[in-house]
Amino acid sequence: MQIAVDFCQPFTLDHSNIRGRFARLGPTVQTIIGQHSYPSLANHLLGEIIGLAVLLSSALKYEGLFTLQTSSDGPIGMMVVDVDSDGNIRACARVDEDRLSTMIAAEDGGEDALRGQVHKLMGHGHIAFTVDQGGDHERYQGIVSLEGNTLAECAEAYFRQSEQIEASFKLEVHQGEQANDWWVGGLFLQRLPASASGDAATPEEAEKITEDWNRSKILMASATENELVDISLSAHDLIWRLFHDEEPRVFDQTALQFKCRCSRQKIEGALVSYPLEELLDMREPDSGEVAVSCQFCNTRYGFNEADLRALKSGEDA
Repeated sequence: MQIAVDFCQPFTLDHSNIRGRFARLGPTVQTIIGQHSYPSLANHLLGEIIGLAVLLSSALKYEGLFTLQTSSDGPIGMMVVDVDSDGNIRACARVDEDRLSTMIAAEDGGEDALRGQVHKLMGHGHIAFTVDQGGDHERYQGIVSLEGNTLAECAEAYFRQSEQIEASFKLEVHQGEQANDWWVGGLFLQRLPASASGDAATPEEAEKITEDWNRSKILMASATENELVDISLSAHDLIWRLFHDEEPRVFDQTALQFKCRCSRQKIEGALVSYPLEELLDMREPDSGEVAVSCQFCNTRYGFNEADLRALKSGEDA
C-alpha cells in the first residue's frame, strides 16, 4: 500500500469527545520554499505557518479560500498562506535579510537559539484568519496579537479569546541534508461541547472533560519530530500509536498540493486600468516589457508594446 505524503487526516477521539487533525507535508512545502531564496530561519517559520494553515482550514466547512496572514514589525514582517477548499496551497513571506542577519549575529546560540522565538523574529503585530467563499457569502476574519513563542501558541490564544474553544497544536518543521529538503508535521486537537444540546455540564462531567482534555494533550505532546514527518509511518498508525486508549476513529484524508492562482489573464485585468502612456513608461529598459512577477510562485509575466496596445484596444472594443 502506498503511503500518502502530502495530506491532512481528520479523526475523533470518541472516548474523550475530542476531534483532531494530523497533517504531513513534504513535496508541497519543498516546492514553495524552492521558489524563493529566503534564509533558513524564514523557511522554518514559513513551514510552520503552512502546517498551521492546513490544520486550521481542515477544521472548517467552506467552499473557497482560507488565508492565514501575519503582519508585524520584525525581520520577518509578513507571511501569508492560502489554502483553498480543494487542498491547493501557496505561500510567501517578506523578509528583511539584513535585520535578520544582525539579529542572528547578536543572539547567543545563533540560529538554533532563535528557532521558535516568534516574538523576536516577527516582532509586534497580529495574525489574521480569513475565510472568503466569494459570491454572496459574507467574508469572515478573525485577528489575534502575535503573543507567544510559537505560531501554534498564537493560534491557541485565538481560540481561547475569540471562539471560547479549547484547542491545542503540535507542529514540527524538519530540514533534511539538502537545502530545500523541508518536511512539516502537525497535530491539532479541539475539545467539543459537553453535549449537543448545549446544556451545562455537571461538576462530575466537567471534571471528566478536563481530565480527558489534559490527557489527550499530553499524548499529543509525546509525538516526536521523527514520527510526525516520517513517511514510512502512516497517519492511521501514528494516530493509533498515540491515542489507542482514546478510541480513535479516522475519516477520509484530504490530499494537498502546491498550486498558484496567478495567471496572465489576472495580470491583464490589473494592467488594463492604467492609461496606455503610463503602461509604456513602465517598461523595463533592457527587455522593453512591463514585467510583473507573482509574489507567491515567482512566475514572470512580460508584456511588450504590442501586448500593451492590444490590451488597451481590446478594452476600447
